Amino acid sequence: MSELVFDGVSVRYGSRRHALTAVDGAHLTVPSGQVVGLVGESGSGKSTLARAAVGLAPLAAGRILLDGNDVRGLRGRHRPLQMVFQDPYSSLDPRMSIGDSVAEALPRERGRGGAARRAEVARLLEQVNLGPDRMPMLPGQLSGGQRQRVALARALAGQPRVVIADEITSALDVSVQGTVLNLVRDVQRQMNLTMLFISHDLAVVRYLSDHIAVMYLGRIVEAGPTEEVLADPRHPYTRDLLAAVPRRNPPPGLGAEPAAGADVLMAGEPADPHHPPPGCHYHPRCPAGPRVHAGRDVCSTRDPAADAAARPHRAACHFASATDPALPHQPRTQGAS
Repeated sequence: MSELVFDGVSVRYGSRRHALTAVDGAHLTVPSGQVVGLVGESGSGKSTLARAAVGLAPLAAGRILLDGNDVRGLRGRHRPLQMVFQDPYSSLDPRMSIGDSVAEALPRERGRGGAARRAEVARLLEQVNLGPDRMPMLPGQLSGGQRQRVALARALAGQPRVVIADEITSALDVSVQGTVLNLVRDVQRQMNLTMLFISHDLAVVRYLSDHIAVMYLGRIVEAGPTEEVLADPRHPYTRDLLAAVPRRNPPPGLGAEPAAGADVLMAGEPADPHHPPPGCHYHPRCPAGPRVHAGRDVCSTRDPAADAAARPHRAACHFASATDPALPHQPRTQGAS
């Protein structure tokens, strides 16, 4: 088991006036043997954070630590961090057979001949509910769900301690999403893997995750145990994400009139990441911010992330305290469903 820590991680692209900060000082811990679900709107920086962990995006600041060791110092073919990408149609070489694709990820070991490697590939395919008869096939002969299972087998072939899954069901038909999610959950539990699971779907994240982290415009704005965050969200952005989830049987109060300023999120657009607003990045859209509540200019002048560690769920909000009567605070008895 291994703990993955993002310590003040920033990722920037471009320079000067055209610079884009995709991840801005992110602090996040993925506890050993547990699943952290990372949620947020498209463009919030979730995938960039994941790519930074596996060395596909350069760090402008901060560190990414695996059991206290900087992942940038990891060398060699065997990497303890493996990633499963969003698109199963582009993550596999279309000219390489399924068996060869999985075998390529196996660590090179002395005395391990071709027969032993083929047997290991067959075992990995069976672990993701694919028969060994798929080994000679090309990716084009498989469905999207089958390809994503091959991608998972390929990640497991590297004998990882941490797996990062980036929106792995978003490109799949609804009919097969559940099958893949059940497989991911079973494999994670069987192998006691540490996992960062990225999704925009709160229902999916709740199903898989022990902890939830919410990301907005490159920043982690709230993080904590899954049921605690969903039952009692402390950041207005988390509440707005929850309010946007359709519910067949909404908890009492959620079907009533929206709180004052609740339409700010729907009316506003995400800020330009090239020129993020000062202070709290969410304040121009926030139903608890200065656009709705007079006297809250602090939201537009002071960064709430500076003392987030002292607040419940490490919420990056000046008014995250449940004792603040001015903050629209609706404890939720149920999460997304």
